[in-house]
Amino acid sequence: MKKYLIGLAVGVALTLACAAVGTARDKDKEKKPDDKEVAAAQKDVLEVLELVKADKPVKDLEAKAAAIKKKDVDINNLMMVYAIKTKGGLGYDNKFGLEGKIIDLQRGNRGPAPAAIKKEKDALIRLAQINLAMAEIARPHFPGNKKGDDGKTYGKTEWNKWLDDQKKASKDLLDAINKNDGMAINKAAKKVSEACTECHSAFK
Repeated sequence: MKKYLIGLAVGVALTLACAAVGTARDKDKEKKPDDKEVAAAQKDVLEVLELVKADKPVKDLEAKAAAIKKKDVDINNLMMVYAIKTKGGLGYDNKFGLEGKIIDLQRGNRGPAPAAIKKEKDALIRLAQINLAMAEIARPHFPGNKKGDDGKTYGKTEWNKWLDDQKKASKDLLDAINKNDGMAINKAAKKVSEACTECHSAFK
């Protein structure tokens, strides 16, 4: 969703809660890391992330997401967290942004090697937890019914379903990371992308 979910969608592999910073509107491409609005939105995301890390009940995440929406925070600025650090995102490491790493995890069918998973475990867990946080943050930003690429009209039922799918895939990703299971990580990353790609197609 170029307008509403930029950060959850990129290429055929990833349209991450659905859109990617890489497909952002021109003005969003020009955002700098020190942009006050982007920085404020990133702070909001990090606050929800802390709730996820603390395993707080869903109602707490929903309340925080509603508060963010009430402040009229631009969803595009929130989705900037998926960009690389030099573009104002949280970044995964010095090489990848969050969206880039999700794409990387989908390469082939075997996923990352056990040694790589062990080495990057904390960063991978953080990635999955941010996806969970973003699914809740995006939920109140339903843009209204939209006609998708297939000509069908999609509404809030589909919006919530795809966000639920993203949450499930992100939880599966967490489980796979903790089990040091590369193939399961690969599969879960693909499921995250699938949910977001479908959402992007309907609500672009």
